[in-house]
Amino acid sequence: MANAAGAWADGVARLAGAKPLGLTPMRRTIILLDPPPGAEIAAWPAVIDADEEYYFKPEAGMILASPADETPSDPVDAAPDEMDIAICVDRLQNVAELPVRRVARSWAGLRTFAPDRVPVFGYDPRAEGFFWYAGQGGYGMQIAPAAARLGAALALGQPVPADILERGLVAEDVTPARFG
Repeated sequence: MANAAGAWADGVARLAGAKPLGLTPMRRTIILLDPPPGAEIAAWPAVIDADEEYYFKPEAGMILASPADETPSDPVDAAPDEMDIAICVDRLQNVAELPVRRVARSWAGLRTFAPDRVPVFGYDPRAEGFFWYAGQGGYGMQIAPAAARLGAALALGQPVPADILERGLVAEDVTPARFG
């Protein structure tokens, strides 16, 4: 059985008779804003605060922004919290002087982290045939191609792909066995 249930992965493990790993779903809020009137934002860079308290970037003619929140959550269909939206707007107006007339759209998602914040890919040594593919945290989209190839290789009992090994990752770095 492959457990790729995201925020629900520990619950799926319980249902399958495997021991949960202590994964933590964290809510992340995103908002879309209209750009300042007359501003050409397409070439704007992504801006990420050094303390990771916010980020914003151009996105399809609008400004996508986040307060970079990591609020622990139960596994749910996440919704943005009004306070997180207000915090994001306040941070943007303080650092970038972006005039925010309205929030065009907001949403939230869950980013799930293992206790050490490293993804978990591999067979559970305590639950025969139970394969973990979880805990990708906030980098799931960025690591998806390599993570998919790594997960497939490990599930099929094949070695870690050479190009992934060349970048320094070995199966022991992501195995569920590291949680004892």
